[in-house]
Amino acid sequence: MPLNIIELAPDCVHLHGATLAQQHLSQVLPELNGLNGDPAVVLLNLANATSVTGSYLRGTVHWALLCGQAAATGSLATPAMEKWAVRPLPLFPAIIGGSDEVVDDVNDFFTARNLPILQANKRSKSQLISARLLGSLDRYLGATLLALAKLREATAAELAASSGETITVNAWSNRLNDLYSLRLVTRKRDGKFWRYSPLAEEIKTWA
Repeated sequence: MPLNIIELAPDCVHLHGATLAQQHLSQVLPELNGLNGDPAVVLLNLANATSVTGSYLRGTVHWALLCGQAAATGSLATPAMEKWAVRPLPLFPAIIGGSDEVVDDVNDFFTARNLPILQANKRSKSQLISARLLGSLDRYLGATLLALAKLREATAAELAASSGETITVNAWSNRLNDLYSLRLVTRKRDGKFWRYSPLAEEIKTWA
């Protein structure tokens, strides 16, 4: 489904430190706080970077991931007043661009936290067209993500019907909900059920 894509495109070569991260994120923070429940991709463009530190990633895409998880799980229902506190926001972080070294640093950062993130390879104005998975993801969730990407969108029951796995619809639903909490898929109501879509139309994983 179409998404708001809010791109951070730093012109700095060295993306170091929380202060610089917050300086860059401040440029779009009013837009993020005004989403009113509409999902948005926070897309960090690393094309100009030759190095990136963990503190910079914590202040940008990791912060967006934590805010997205708070929105997905219903935690932190009362947002903190502090400007950079984690609050429920419908955010889906991803990166685009970056040298092999920079992407390796992003991968290491998320792997160490047992979290996934997508690196977009191609995008349109309102969609991530293709991406690959970085970081860490349970292999069963990886297989579910690939199955969903093949269908483009599906309910848990539709995935169960199309799969050869002998697991229940409820088990598929739990997997999809976990992927949603990890901000790898979006969802919308379809009657009594959730209809899920991958964050990118095509996703490469190691599953």
